[in-house]
Amino acid sequence: MFAELLDRTFHIMSRTWVTTLILGGVLFVPPSYLIGWAYGHLFEVLGKVGGMAGDNPTLLLTTLGMAYLWLVIGVLAQGLVQLLVRACVTEHAGRAARGENPARAMLITHVIGKKYGRLIGQRLLQLTILSITFGAAAMAAGAAAAVAVALHATLLAILLGGLLGCAGLALTVWLSVRFAVTLESLVIDGAKVEESFDRSASVVRGNWWRVFGYTLLFGLMVSFASSLIATPIVLFSGLRRYVQFVEALLRGTSGTEGGNTLLLSLLAGMGRRMGLFQYVSSLLGSFVTPVFMTLLFLELKKRHEPESGSPVPAQDASGTLRETQ
Repeated sequence: MFAELLDRTFHIMSRTWVTTLILGGVLFVPPSYLIGWAYGHLFEVLGKVGGMAGDNPTLLLTTLGMAYLWLVIGVLAQGLVQLLVRACVTEHAGRAARGENPARAMLITHVIGKKYGRLIGQRLLQLTILSITFGAAAMAAGAAAAVAVALHATLLAILLGGLLGCAGLALTVWLSVRFAVTLESLVIDGAKVEESFDRSASVVRGNWWRVFGYTLLFGLMVSFASSLIATPIVLFSGLRRYVQFVEALLRGTSGTEGGNTLLLSLLAGMGRRMGLFQYVSSLLGSFVTPVFMTLLFLELKKRHEPESGSPVPAQDASGTLRETQ
């Protein structure tokens, strides 16, 4: 049951929270700072768009492109760090669920040395599969709508585009749930990249709606809780600038230039606050999400693996196999 999984999640968290705090608290700082700086740089460039457009449009496009490129680099760095933190916490949670108490340093080095590279390849492959699926459906919807429009059947174009678009979205969601525990398959069971997809599909089979409902509900709960904690921190960090902005509005502005100046003054520190929000929400999510998904994966395995009574192979922190009853 979902309530039981939540209860066990908080129980296992009592053993994994230090790992999350040490790794996430330190490793999330650089990418969050980079994202905050990239947003601030982007807002600064957007504030100069009007003056740059008439002088040199090529320079404008280049400057905007570089600003967005830095933001993409920050997001990629955040994703790589988040993947590492989640993998380490998942490894710790899986061992804690088996009653083990691994050394934290050995656990981290084991994940980095033997699993992190495969995880990056797995995530890229999974993203490629989902992107191709949704992209193909979108292209088919656009092509069908274009043909219908060429035949002067506007209503048919809307229906075909809508149906094919919804079908592509539904197929993408179905695949996402089917591959929901590929990370846990690789980290906990030591599966290879291709095997992790098969193993995830195997344990989800027959429980698709349960996994969909659990992950959706849990994701909404985590997002709400993270926003509830992170948003006040971000708002209070920029409270002085908000007050100055409201005071300037009450005093009145002169024309469009004055309004733009007020808007730019408000956006001046927005990048840092967005970086802070990214840091807090990522850290808070890393405490609970890996543990919950680990326990969900272990419960799904119990439903599909026959009761054999034979010892289950497990890996110690050095990567060697040993038997646990």
